[in-house]
Amino acid sequence: MFWRLLATLYLLLSCASVANAQVPAVGTKISSTVTLGSRTIPLPEGIWTVVSTGSSQSTKQNGLVVVYLAQLEGGKLARWISLRTNTDYNNGGWKRNKEICDRQNAHFGRSDSAHNPNDAECWIVNHWGQTLGNKPAQASVDFYRWSDTLGRPNTSVGLAYFFAKRGDYLTVQYHFNPVLAGFPDTPSAEWRGNPWHVDVAGKDPNKLAYLRGLKATGEKYFEQLRTVLR
Repeated sequence: MFWRLLATLYLLLSCASVANAQVPAVGTKISSTVTLGSRTIPLPEGIWTVVSTGSSQSTKQNGLVVVYLAQLEGGKLARWISLRTNTDYNNGGWKRNKEICDRQNAHFGRSDSAHNPNDAECWIVNHWGQTLGNKPAQASVDFYRWSDTLGRPNTSVGLAYFFAKRGDYLTVQYHFNPVLAGFPDTPSAEWRGNPWHVDVAGKDPNKLAYLRGLKATGEKYFEQLRTVLR
């Protein structure tokens, strides 16, 4: 019994060490690219700080990792990125991310038409209420606690991408703080009825111009990100 418990403990510690080795340490300063396991992901310009990381398993026990990176301007949260990907190959492919793929209520959306779990490319321009929601991952909790006093807006605006190729997947979300672009913060983090909702923001020339700029940026990022999974 003792040796069985020792072997189990060793296995758990080994798995934790492997997961930790897959992602950069919190506090690391990064530019140009970030490496998650065997995957190299391009980053927008500037110096990014790793502020939260985590690991978990899928329902099929495949290893998953998540990393949050952020940039500050004048001590305020200006931009942040969440990256999610697998560390174990999944022969069955990955479920299509409906929060990104095939959406009709985003400011812009591009989705492949194949609906193939082994080959998917989707991205959107959207807004997100900055709440933790139900059963948040620890990495998300850590990011929110880190940014609580850094001017995190009630609503972010940005870009979200989902890619799946054979047994691998990658989800990337770029968030921008519209308050630092001169827009008032929203009264709450509610998604429906939000001043950044597609039915509302499209009637504001300044917001429309801002969103069009994000779309142009998003097209550039899409071409860079679609080559990450091989």
